[in-house]
Amino acid sequence: MRKSFLVAGTAALTLAMTGTALAQTPPAPSVQVKASVSPGKSGTKSKPKAIQLKLDVTNNKDSKTTAKQIKITLPSTLKLSTKGLDQCTADDTTLLAGPEKVCKKSIAGKGTADAFVNPFAVTPAPLHFTVTPLVGKNELIFVLDSNIADAVLHAKVKGSTLTIDIPTFLQMPAPGTYSALEGLSTSLKKTKGKNSLLTSVGCKSKKHTVGVTVAYAPNPNPPSQSSASGKGDAKCS
Repeated sequence: MRKSFLVAGTAALTLAMTGTALAQTPPAPSVQVKASVSPGKSGTKSKPKAIQLKLDVTNNKDSKTTAKQIKITLPSTLKLSTKGLDQCTADDTTLLAGPEKVCKKSIAGKGTADAFVNPFAVTPAPLHFTVTPLVGKNELIFVLDSNIADAVLHAKVKGSTLTIDIPTFLQMPAPGTYSALEGLSTSLKKTKGKNSLLTSVGCKSKKHTVGVTVAYAPNPNPPSQSSASGKGDAKCS
């Protein structure tokens, strides 16, 4: 985690510009979601059970869409809370030096994210991130790291919803050149004493249905849909 994203964006742009821009109209965006929880045996409202949530989100690559916001909505049978957990209060610059160095007690799982720079080129440049989720105050913090880029994303926790705003410099890593989301994968779990980041408090129809909505930015023109949504069912009993 050593290079600034602007420098990285310039390098990725050089690679992405090796092809000629495509003129064809991309298809409408769509989102696919896979979810699972462990343990599958659920708790109750009086006896919540700490769980691990695994989530895989795939954005239609052919749509060439630039994400500006990702919203994850949990069902009433799952609860999300940062209360009572070790919360990271470090600033973004400090976190870029390595979250395990400054907020090790707040690490709440692991993940990856993938995108392409200059998606309308014949050969877009792939961009792969390793992602470290951290517990913050009423938020989750996602530290993104790759061999050419770093970033810190803040995700607000409000009730059953986690909202991740994608900063402009990730949407457009170089002037006039956009990134396109391919997908993300995350595994979340954190406990401290009786407190847990995620708990199950029931199970309806043998599943927890997790919803994901991705909102898109013009890149440079608006896509055929301003957002796309998908749902994933995590088995439970």
